[in-house]
Amino acid sequence: MSASDEVRNLVQRYARGADERDVDALGVLFHPDAVLVGARGTQTLDAWLESMRAPRTFPSSMHVLGDPLITLDEAGGSGTLDTYAVVYQLGDAAAGQKDLTLGIRYLDDVVRHEGRWVIRHREARTLWTR
Repeated sequence: MSASDEVRNLVQRYARGADERDVDALGVLFHPDAVLVGARGTQTLDAWLESMRAPRTFPSSMHVLGDPLITLDEAGGSGTLDTYAVVYQLGDAAAGQKDLTLGIRYLDDVVRHEGRWVIRHREARTLWTR
């Protein structure tokens, strides 16, 4: 598999792990010292994973990702991903909770760590909600 394919798989595996709330699968996608910036502010990987273990605000979600724009320096073991996503948050209709749809842009810095590509820094920008 090419380095570009490995990096592209990171964001796809992230989407599956987030939708399934598979914290173990999410944890291996990130560098141990990763920093994540998003709706919950700036968090370490451990703090972010703990927040993913908390009860869900919405019972289910589905990430639909655009093809990421990837820039790699394979020799230097670093790169960036710029990925647009539409995230469907499905509410609990029985409880009267409405659905929420978000347009998100994931900006990831990736590095080669222990023989595999991982996310070192992630910024999740919410572009719109509906």
